[in-house]
Amino acid sequence: MLPRPAMSVKTMAWSVLWVQLALIVVAALIALLVKDATTAGSVLSGGGTYWVPQLLFSIISTSRPERELDVGLVLWDVYLAAGSKLISTLICFVVVFKWLDVNHAVVLITFSLLLASQWIISLTLNNRY
Repeated sequence: MLPRPAMSVKTMAWSVLWVQLALIVVAALIALLVKDATTAGSVLSGGGTYWVPQLLFSIISTSRPERELDVGLVLWDVYLAAGSKLISTLICFVVVFKWLDVNHAVVLITFSLLLASQWIISLTLNNRY
């Protein structure tokens, strides 16, 4: 059986985002059924703290049409996206920990699990590895 071709970078980036969003919603629903609304809110907050900056990164880094790509522009887009992701992640953590009533451990655990899922989903979808 021939191996299937690898996904394009844009397709994989957006696929990972949608899978992670589904994971966040399912985990929050499970937390709501098993524990309470505060825990479910903490799962949503931790997931949002990871997902929103990742969404911003994907929008910035994949926004340029393929016909305009060259090494300098791609590098610029990646640096701009990474800087935006870092700043937005910090802002999300400040907002969540300062103004929301959440369980801090659940927020950090959810954030960490989504960080690990980024690699697992990427490696699963990308058959080059």
